[in-house]
Amino acid sequence: MFLGTTSCRFDAYPTLLAKDGIVDVQTVNFSGETINLTGNWEFYWNEFLDPKGNSPIHKSYLKVGVPWFSQENEDGEVYPSFGFATYRLTIVLPDSPTDREPFALLVPALHSAYKIYINGELLAENGTIATTAEFHRPSLHSKIIPLIGVSKKLDLVIHISNFSHKYAGIHGLIRLGKLQNVIHIWNVNFTVSWIIMIFMVFLAIYHALVYFINRSERNALRMSFVYLGILILTSTLMETRILYNLLSDEYSIPLFRFSRIGFVLILFFGGYIVLNMPQMRFFKRMLVFLKIYALIFLFVVMFTPVSHLAYISFCFEILSGAFVILGLLSVSLALYFQRKESRLYFFSLLLAIIGGFIDILLIANPTFGYRPLGLVSLYLFIFPQTLGVTLGLIRVYKRSESLSKELYKRKEALEKKVKARTLELEKANRWKANFVSLISHDLRSPLNSVNQILDVIDFSFSETTAEEKKKFLEICKTGVTQSLRMLEQLLDVSRFDAFGTKLIQSRFCVNELLNEIIESVEPLATLKGIRIQKDTPIQAEIIADRTLIGEVFKNILTNSIKYSYLNSEVWVGLSFKGKWLSAEIRDRGLGMSEEQIHRLTGEESIKSLPGTAGERGTGLGLQLCNNILEAHFGKLRIKSVLGVGSSFEISLSKSTKSVLLVDDSGNFRSDLAEVMRRNQWIVIEAGNGEEALSHLSRITPSLIITDLHMPGMNGISLIHEWEGRRHTNQKIPIILISSDAPLSGGDKFLEEEGLETIVSAYFSKMYKAEDLCQQIESILE
Repeated sequence: MFLGTTSCRFDAYPTLLAKDGIVDVQTVNFSGETINLTGNWEFYWNEFLDPKGNSPIHKSYLKVGVPWFSQENEDGEVYPSFGFATYRLTIVLPDSPTDREPFALLVPALHSAYKIYINGELLAENGTIATTAEFHRPSLHSKIIPLIGVSKKLDLVIHISNFSHKYAGIHGLIRLGKLQNVIHIWNVNFTVSWIIMIFMVFLAIYHALVYFINRSERNALRMSFVYLGILILTSTLMETRILYNLLSDEYSIPLFRFSRIGFVLILFFGGYIVLNMPQMRFFKRMLVFLKIYALIFLFVVMFTPVSHLAYISFCFEILSGAFVILGLLSVSLALYFQRKESRLYFFSLLLAIIGGFIDILLIANPTFGYRPLGLVSLYLFIFPQTLGVTLGLIRVYKRSESLSKELYKRKEALEKKVKARTLELEKANRWKANFVSLISHDLRSPLNSVNQILDVIDFSFSETTAEEKKKFLEICKTGVTQSLRMLEQLLDVSRFDAFGTKLIQSRFCVNELLNEIIESVEPLATLKGIRIQKDTPIQAEIIADRTLIGEVFKNILTNSIKYSYLNSEVWVGLSFKGKWLSAEIRDRGLGMSEEQIHRLTGEESIKSLPGTAGERGTGLGLQLCNNILEAHFGKLRIKSVLGVGSSFEISLSKSTKSVLLVDDSGNFRSDLAEVMRRNQWIVIEAGNGEEALSHLSRITPSLIITDLHMPGMNGISLIHEWEGRRHTNQKIPIILISSDAPLSGGDKFLEEEGLETIVSAYFSKMYKAEDLCQQIESILE
């Protein structure tokens, strides 16, 4: 039967159910979108509809958006790639007036020849369809097909023949919508394609110029060829198929070969860069195999017959995955050995691989819609490389000037650090000596008791009654529990070292934290018949170390329960007092004298007193609380009356005006932080860029102040890294500071670095801390 016949009686077949081919677009808002004609279509293999209305022999239902050779018919048979067939779909258009705006189909390149019929009339054709390879002529043009003057119910029939490509049938996404919407989608995709192509040309030229300016940057030249390969893929594989649509069908096969050349360029030059990064003998040998593989691939692309070209090139693309895995292993080792730019290459290659896997999944399931991720993942790979090459070029020209300044700064900073380090070590040694003195007695006492009781049980086990054994075991359990509690406190105290408290700050709700602490100590209160009354009418959020502040609340609440009378009450309140958040805990119990309060809050060695039920403690609780609150610039006030009870008031800054201060000079950082804290700023300190990024992963401050010159990640790298990671709603002011900055006119430097839209100001560190803080706040205002 002639494939192009228009005498087929489509109305001889009953309307299909929705799951088998009906697309009821009445529920779709065509004013702003289109619909993808995916799902199961009525499918006929090798035999088309009989004009007499007889049922076809080879009929099934196939999903469009994926090739027909990957699907089976009702008999479990898989269709071959080469052959010819018919797709049929019934479409119901929405009710509207006769002069409604026309609909249209957007048909992508199908790597095949096809003819499209609507209600038995030929509407469009692409290439030359035939029953044999001799007369078949493929076409990879994309088409917009207007549906003018059609009825509400459309019988869409597409005849397809394929003898030239591995992918057979409707494996692209055909869109249906109002004509203006379809044209809009095409124009957007077309414009984006051209913008990307022009950008790729620019980047290829830019990297070539970088190489000719600095011949040591050989990777820049290789990246130029990678961009050239991506340019080729963009012009031939994106949905708009720029080159295919610009040229006639005679160039379809040459253009397909051309697109594979782009793949070879990316594979060879991109693989050469990543495999050469760790500078290891194994990967240098792999470079030899990569060269041989790329040459064979290129030969296959140029000379393989058309009928086998797509399949063989597909096999080579799959085998190329081995080099991708080798590349990931290579950059992982380079990252481990801290090679230059290894971090950029590692994360960008990982993103590219993830994008490729997602693309494979989307191709297998076309109902998700537009799927360009395979190519977009390449963009994720190349942009960080451009940043790395650019930063490398900048470093070359600034290196000679910065070396002399850096040496002088390091000498000065080293002298200051030696003095500061000496003071810190002396302070740490004093703390260590006091801590060992405090814990040695209380940690030994319960363990000695347990040891003595075990000796008694061992000596007279047979004579000891069951009741006595149970009592002994309870005493042992109590002693071990006390020891474990002291060890937990020891772990908390270990966060205080020679460099001060290591705070992990975040923004959290104090009410939620208090509820958690109260719930954890409720069993202790219940054993003594103590009621915990809460009075927290406000919702308070602060910026602090949640774990350590929780330790303060837990220590004080536990002590209140410990020293309260049986069947009494512990009151917990939360309120605002001026610029402070006040958390107060009151108990009715033994109370303390002024001398006891002074000793508890001092640094001298003390012995814990037993609680009202004989509980023992370590004597470290309030001292630990004081150290934690001092690190947060908070306060602990104790009021107590002997025999009546005690009141503990914890004051914390309620300010959420936070600043991340990044500087490798501890002295400068401490001076500026102290001034900003006096101005009601919550200051989060970081000694380098990596530490700053760690803080930024937990909290978004109101302001970032960063030094320009730091070892490892400098200030500019930190800013770019943060800009790359942050979300759109995380735009915050950034202040750049440096010893090299001029006392005025810092805007010129920001313009030269391209940071004028990102960085709010560039200040000199030569100002006094008070003056610098004043300038920073004036900029923010």
